[in-house]
Amino acid sequence: MVECGTFPGMAIATEPVIGSPAGEGKITASARLFSLDAFRGFTMIWMFSMAFGLHHVKDLSVAGIPLAGIERQFTHADWHGMYAWDLIQPFFMFIVGVAMPFSIGKRRVEGAARGSEFRHVLKRCALLLLLGTMARSISAGKPNFDVINVLGQLSFTYLAAYLVLDRGWKVQALSAAGLLAAHTAFYLLVSAPGVTGPWDKNANIGWWLDGAVIGKHWGGGYATINCVSSAANTIFGVMTGFWLLSGKPVLKRLVMLGVAGIVVGLAMDPLIPIIKKIWTASFAVYSTGFTLLALALFYWVLDVKMMRGAWVRPLIWVGMNSIFIYLFHEILYRWLRQTGLVFTGWAVEWWGAWGQALNECAVVAFQIYVCWWLYQRRIFFKL
Repeated sequence: MVECGTFPGMAIATEPVIGSPAGEGKITASARLFSLDAFRGFTMIWMFSMAFGLHHVKDLSVAGIPLAGIERQFTHADWHGMYAWDLIQPFFMFIVGVAMPFSIGKRRVEGAARGSEFRHVLKRCALLLLLGTMARSISAGKPNFDVINVLGQLSFTYLAAYLVLDRGWKVQALSAAGLLAAHTAFYLLVSAPGVTGPWDKNANIGWWLDGAVIGKHWGGGYATINCVSSAANTIFGVMTGFWLLSGKPVLKRLVMLGVAGIVVGLAMDPLIPIIKKIWTASFAVYSTGFTLLALALFYWVLDVKMMRGAWVRPLIWVGMNSIFIYLFHEILYRWLRQTGLVFTGWAVEWWGAWGQALNECAVVAFQIYVCWWLYQRRIFFKL
């Protein structure tokens, strides 16, 4: 398939794989992993779904089942703990890592020199930071140097992962562990005026550092230094990408390590609480466990069992233009929601909260349609 367009987007958007041999076997660096595109598309739809409007009907029930419990999983934990919605960013950052051996391997097969490769990586990181800042600024209606958004964080984690890309799994594992240890030590051992405890919301060292260095604090307790520990998730993704390229059976390994990550993350929680908003080491490990299990499921269904019915197509359409749809959603969501009410206002008048939920679902469907339109014309926005 032909690529069109050079607007910055997902670096791994090369050529969609239509099929691969059933069963676990050799995957070449020049190929695309069907399950990875679908996993990425699932993650992005989950992100821009805005809970499919469940927040409008969370106080209601269906067949006696309260919707509040389901809706809660489409929110972020206020501080300690984790809901399903908190996995979106770890999923995406891990997926970027998995894709690196494929995308960079493809460039090397095509003869790219290491010097130009490194410049390309630096350019990509700069564009990620720029695009994330632009999207946040447009959304806020004013210049907003926001480096805690997904793209801003990726600009650091992608570079960190690239620096250990050719170092082997032992160095990669030690690097990820070292970043988590350094992040934890910083929170535990460093104090400053206004810091009341290592894990206190809006009173920890990460919170203080943002105020001291950039002169502002992020809402919700987020900290810029998250990029240090979240880089571990991207490096774990790189390691997984190389396992998939090794030609050895990896499904059992994905499941075993996924379960281990969840168990270890929970074991760490009493000492290092699971807090997504400051990306504690326990959260990094815990979220990686769930990510590995999710990837294992997609890999088993789509690349081992080859169960590729019509249900997976929307995931591929979105997964092939992931950063485009991320920016599209960040910049236009509020406008899309208001525009949608022009066509669904009758439903709101008739059904109230359910009509509002219908409008949210219509916005989700339109965003998927945009990705379908691009896919049909073989337009894949990329860095």
